[in-house]
Amino acid sequence: ANAVISAGHSHTLALRADGSVACWGDNTFDQAPPAGVEGDFVAVAAGYYHSLALRADGSVACWGWKIHGQAPPAGVDGDFVAVAAGHVHSLALGRDGNVACW
Repeated sequence: ANAVISAGHSHTLALRADGSVACWGDNTFDQAPPAGVEGDFVAVAAGYYHSLALRADGSVACWGWKIHGQAPPAGVDGDFVAVAAGHVHSLALGRDGNVACW
């Protein structure tokens, strides 16, 4: 099941009913903007200092600490059905069963 709430190292993400993301906690690396993130999201994943949100169209939005490539500002295109965020890496499960890692 996709996460509608996710806790990172020191920040938390929650999916709102309108598809946007609420963020709170430490925002040192812009991983938890107080105003949240607008979009048509269906799942969230909080990493150490980065955040991911799965869009309804299957692409992934990324923000926060990106020094290791775990949160590319342009996001990640694809036909994904789930996302996960680790310490300095990110993963997405494709509709075809393949896993993308960055």
